[in-house]
Amino acid sequence: MQLFFHDVGLKGANADFPKTVFGEVAVSDIVEHCPPHLQAEIEDKLLAEFPDGWCNVWGVPDGAKSVIRQLKVDDVMLLIKTTGGDGEMPALCHVKGFWKEQLLDLSNFLWGSSHFPYVFFFKTQHIELTWTQFKKDVQYMPNFRPSGNVYRVKSDRLEHFGGSGGYVSHLLQKPYVIDDLGDYEIRENSPEQEYAEGERQVREASYFKRNSKLVKDAKAEFGFICQVCDFDFESVYGKELGAGFIECHHKNPLHEKDENYISTLNDVCVVCSNCHRMLHRTKPAMKPEILKAKLLKKYV
Repeated sequence: MQLFFHDVGLKGANADFPKTVFGEVAVSDIVEHCPPHLQAEIEDKLLAEFPDGWCNVWGVPDGAKSVIRQLKVDDVMLLIKTTGGDGEMPALCHVKGFWKEQLLDLSNFLWGSSHFPYVFFFKTQHIELTWTQFKKDVQYMPNFRPSGNVYRVKSDRLEHFGGSGGYVSHLLQKPYVIDDLGDYEIRENSPEQEYAEGERQVREASYFKRNSKLVKDAKAEFGFICQVCDFDFESVYGKELGAGFIECHHKNPLHEKDENYISTLNDVCVVCSNCHRMLHRTKPAMKPEILKAKLLKKYV
């Protein structure tokens, strides 16, 4: 088994992950849009691997062919949604089908462009992995930037996990077991709590008003989908009302910071209004990754 990763980027991930990574594609549709000389082979292989007739799909650009042509069945591809902040690598793709030919028509059918012709097939496994943690795991320098490319991880970088297979097993273990709130104290909705929450909102709003560039940069980097629950205001409320709306949350309590403290993108995230309130309902404020883990535990 070899381990690969693809830096997709937030824009591409938000546009295409729901279509084919976290949404499934019918094998019959895949076969229909493959070259005639491959159709029978691809149909037989995919139906043997996916008897229900559905699978997940991803494709990479022609510029990645020198790397992607090393990909084989049973290798694993990790997909990076964003490297902003701690980053997010939510999808593990255990490859069950891959043909080293350009599938231009299939790429156009799936993603509206023929720019992703090297296509592979799998069943997505959701993982909780940050880009920051991945760099530590594979012993990359902290300032390494993948810049939208596809990479193969050299086997010697994974020896401490027992190789690629050991690392994949490690990733598939649930990282969070949250049965209670541990060190977090839930604040009741008493008048005093509401006053404190109001003061918190004023302080945070004032901070972001003085640091509007940070908010602008956060939205440009992270987009307009809640980083905790994936709520999308535009898809729910429509383009006219919901487009471009999201709240900016400071991960570190502002009351503990000096007035002259200079925040960076690593200090903030974008969240929906509900998750923003939930983050501040505990004392100290809950970490976004903890709230996200609680939601995952509830629904998986």
